Amino acid sequence: MLCTNRDYEGDVRSGSKVWINSLTDPTISKYTGGPIANGRLQTSATELPVDQADYFSFTLKDVERVQQAGDIAGTATSQAGQKLTEASDLFVGGQMVANAGAKNIALELPATGNTGDALYEAIVDDLVTVLDENKIPEDGRFLIVTPRIKAMLLKSARFIDASQYGSSEPIRNGVIGRFAGFTVQMTTNLPKTSGTYQVDLIAGHPMATTYAEQIESVETLRDPDDFGDIVRGLHVYGGKIIRPEVLAIAKVTVTP
Repeated sequence: MLCTNRDYEGDVRSGSKVWINSLTDPTISKYTGGPIANGRLQTSATELPVDQADYFSFTLKDVERVQQAGDIAGTATSQAGQKLTEASDLFVGGQMVANAGAKNIALELPATGNTGDALYEAIVDDLVTVLDENKIPEDGRFLIVTPRIKAMLLKSARFIDASQYGSSEPIRNGVIGRFAGFTVQMTTNLPKTSGTYQVDLIAGHPMATTYAEQIESVETLRDPDDFGDIVRGLHVYGGKIIRPEVLAIAKVTVTP
């Protein structure tokens, strides 16, 4: 995931915990020419629970295997894997929305003029400022957007399309371009309420969210009740916001 780090993945199993050891900032003291007081480096431990689990299971009958050309089981397994990824993305998005340090940011755009350029100004004024004030590194900042916001970005001359990167990386991780210093990723896997996205934008840095996952099992076995194979897999994962101040979320409205 572009928006998370996996620094503490370790040995992940369903129901397990990954311990995160964070180093506290060293103490800075004034030097007056006298003796120097040495402080001890301190760490704090936080647990990352691996408490989420999703699975798929389907039966491929022998007669279907004979009648259909191609690797049906492989195709179905790949599609199931995509669905598992979408489920974990939705979980991480929900964690970000619920635990972001800067919430309730409203970006109001005028209905007239170029909404993309207006969005640029609003992002710089509000979201970039939040990250700058919290001393978040500029390198690695991301912006997660909904399809509606993507459409607005494409209208701005400041948007740099990912096709200009000359790399296949954007295709693999869903990146659509760069905007206002952010690497932009469009997703449909943000939390919704009554069919409406709860937020339109998530700005931040991967240091905010740690994520761990494991495909714990993919197996094929004969169906005891029919002529065919059962293919099933289990995906276990967990995610936690360890630095809320690194995340800012916003809702965009267009006013007449």
